[in-house]
Amino acid sequence: MKHIFQAVTGRRIPALLAVLAALASVHAAAQDTPDPDTPAATDAPAGAQSPVKINAKKNAGDLSYKSFFGIQSLLQSFQPPEPRVIDFTYRLSFKEPDGAANDAYNPETWGVAIVGATFDQVVPVNRGGYFVLPYLAQAMQESATVMFNAQTRWRSLNVAFKLRLTPEQTLAYADFAKAIDEFKVVQNQVPWYRLGLREIRNAKIDGLRACFRSADARIEIDGVPAATRVEGMCHVLPFDPARAAAGPATIGFVGSLDNVTLDEKQG
Repeated sequence: MKHIFQAVTGRRIPALLAVLAALASVHAAAQDTPDPDTPAATDAPAGAQSPVKINAKKNAGDLSYKSFFGIQSLLQSFQPPEPRVIDFTYRLSFKEPDGAANDAYNPETWGVAIVGATFDQVVPVNRGGYFVLPYLAQAMQESATVMFNAQTRWRSLNVAFKLRLTPEQTLAYADFAKAIDEFKVVQNQVPWYRLGLREIRNAKIDGLRACFRSADARIEIDGVPAATRVEGMCHVLPFDPARAAAGPATIGFVGSLDNVTLDEKQG
């Protein structure tokens, strides 16, 4: 999707949307604005006790932990109750618009870390740069920052909604439709005065995006290869209302699969 705080240029970002520091300033006005010219955290671990080596207290990619955990909690609260089909996730806001490289992003050491005055904690990152911030009371108390071991856009994060699949990597077509409806539940709850979240309210979802690790992967519907748009190692399947109304059907994801997210309408 697009950025909320600044427009995305180049290739469309496949993650649904972006939550940026325009919101962070509301939650943490006391925190200084980072200088984009300040060096970012290095990619080399600093030992077993401190895997995150920091060159400065302020880095170009720094974000307020308290602010962005609050945004995460807000959007999660908008999700429908269980059982549901979609789950909120953040995604790194990569600086370079190389979609294929970003989809393959898989840090060898650490990718995201929460850093306070007396601690640092690495956050698990899934291939493609997807992650969810854990709740850390100490991070709240110390006004911790979220740091990235990658070239990311200044003061920005992307947001996506992942689809839940069966262990066999399948999804009922009816659940495909349900996932889109669940996203509408989320966006309809975004208050009009939350200007930083306007991209969520305005987003148009018309498909799903499945990213694989093998070039011969594919998406099938009831065992028949589906017509998809290929973007590197990812396949985009448009939602077909007529197919959803035709009766039960099963979407199969054939191949080594990374993730499946809702996809925004182009144009």
